[in-house]
Order: sequence, then structure tokens, then C-alpha cells
Amino acid sequence: MEVIITAPSLDPSQNVSGVSAVVRFIIDNNKACRYVHFEMGKRDAERGGLRRIVSLAKAFREWRRLLREKPESIVHYSFPLSTRSILRDPLFIREAIRQGHRVIVHIHGGLYLTAKTIPFMQRHILKRVFSWDVPFVVLSDLERQLVIERFGAKRVTVLPNCVDVPVDVPVPVPVDVPVNVSVPVDVPVLTLGYIGRIEENKGLEELLAACRQLKEEGLPFRLEIAGKEEREGEFLPRFDELLGSNFRYAGVVCGNAKAEFFRRLDVFVMPSYFEGLPISLLESMSYGVVPVVTPVGSIPTVVEDGKNGLLTAVKEVQPVANAIKRLAEDRRLLMEMCRNARETILTRFSPSNYVEKLNNLYITTST
Repeated sequence: MEVIITAPSLDPSQNVSGVSAVVRFIIDNNKACRYVHFEMGKRDAERGGLRRIVSLAKAFREWRRLLREKPESIVHYSFPLSTRSILRDPLFIREAIRQGHRVIVHIHGGLYLTAKTIPFMQRHILKRVFSWDVPFVVLSDLERQLVIERFGAKRVTVLPNCVDVPVDVPVPVPVDVPVNVSVPVDVPVLTLGYIGRIEENKGLEELLAACRQLKEEGLPFRLEIAGKEEREGEFLPRFDELLGSNFRYAGVVCGNAKAEFFRRLDVFVMPSYFEGLPISLLESMSYGVVPVVTPVGSIPTVVEDGKNGLLTAVKEVQPVANAIKRLAEDRRLLMEMCRNARETILTRFSPSNYVEKLNNLYITTST
């Protein structure tokens, strides 16, 4: 069967996007379908303003043309619940419905999925969208409950994000370090990492402040960051100034470079303000990297505090610093969580099961 699937650019050098990562995974793993990717979303280097309005008008014309050319195709529409997407995407989704296409709307987190308050316009649009008689895909039972209770959705399927699991990840070796004491000089320095869009909503201010505190306390650690800054110069120069030789910016990584990035890490730190189910989280855990993350979106459905990672409070520095310090000073706990993190992905996030569930949804939609 043929499927038109939407996402920002699938080239990581053009766009750092969790939605793009999900769509790349689907296209690479689901060989039973012929996918046609329709680029939807601003590229990282693309300007906004009037240029963006013109670009959107052109995209809508191309969208209508593609739908007319492929009347039998299923439309798999990626829809993050962010302000930009809420104001843009319903027009595109509605056009696909109007032309008689079978449509699946795939929800990818976003601010307004879990926000305590939602502006009137965004709430009105979302209630209208979720009233449409099409299947919606969400990332967890929690998200399913939210879209039903908040927006009145009726046809909702849970399909957690999934990643390819590397097969050659070494098993962590025990390191004897007494708990709650200074780390001996012969113990490897703890390597922290973050990968994704480099911007405030990912908790980079809190990470920076936690690093400053840990440095002042004399805790030995390194930090690596990969991804693209939302606003150039907002965070990377500040990390570099604070940590010097103990900071490395890896740039935008993919393929082998991304694999090597994860292999260098002990701890993945992402104190986000809101999320869906981040691909970067699942990828890091598949390499046995211990997550230190906030309990937002669907993250708590994957990360069990104290077992396969540590959960910290949103917009608070001290819990982030405490979690990192705990893992630095208790290397046996770190090793245990490394194993549990990888085991979580191996046992719960099978690519073959994901593809089977997705294709069953396509078939159900076709009938």
C-alpha cells in the first residue's frame, strides 16, 4: 500500500526534529509500504515572517496537487501540538479528508498536550480537529486519556515511539566506589550528554546551572552536546566558557557519528519543560546510557525512577545536580541502571512489533 507521510526535512543536517526521526524510523523499517514523504515544517536555517507565509502557501498548493495525483494513498499526518502546528496543520489535514483520503493523525507531544492552561483559540481548534472521524495515534495511555478528556477524541490508538536497537553495546564493568564520597582519581570521569534541539524548553538553563554547581563542588565530569541551537549563540558559548576543555560540542550527528556520540556517554540529561516520548531518550537508553529527565509527557511510562533512570523536577536546578552527583558517586548504581535502561528498550520497544501494529492500523483505516 502507498502512504503519504508528513514530517520536516528527513536530512538531519537540514532539520533537528524528533518527528523527522520517527518518520525516518517508519520508512526504514516498514518495507510493506511505499512511503511518499511530504516535507512539512520549517528547516532550521529557514527564515520566518513574510517569507514563511509565502512558503506555506506554496506548500499547500503542492499538498493539494499530491493528494489529487495519489487518490488511493493513505495519509499519515504528523501533528505535534505546538502553537505553530495547531495554526497550520488542520488546514492540510482537512484538505486530505475533503479529497476523500483515508487519514491517520499521529500526535507527537507538544506544549498543548499537557499544558495546564490552553489559550481559547488553540483549544477551539484542537477540539474541532479531534472531533473529526479519523484515527488518532498517541504515544502512551496517558496521552490517550488526555486527548479524550481535554479534546473529546473518539478514535485513539496507542503506539509508543520506537528505535533500532544497537547490537554491539558493551556490558558495563563494575567499578568499586563507596557511596556518598568523593570519586577517586582513578575512576573514569562521568560523561554527561544531551542531543536534540538546543533551546530553553529542553531545560538547557537548568542543565547549565547544575553544571556550574557541580563544578564549584569539585565533581569531575565532562559534558557533550549534539544538535542545533534554536537561536545561535544562546547556550553553546556559555557551556564552553563554564567548562572549557570539559565541554565538547559534537555538532549535528547522524549515522555512525550519532552512535559514537552515545557510546561516549554515561548519563543522558534532558530536563525538558514538556515532551511527548523523545526519540533521543529511547536511543540513549538503547546504548545503556542512564537518563536524568523530567517526568513530562510520556517519559514516566518508560523511565522508572531509581531503576532505569532518575526523574527530576521541572524548572529546578538542584534535583538535576543531585541526580548527576548520585550517579557519579555510586558507580554500581550507575552500572545497574545502564543495564536496566538497555533492557527496557530491548524488551518493550521491538521494531517488528511497532511495524505490525502500524500496518494493522493502516489496514483498519482502509476498510
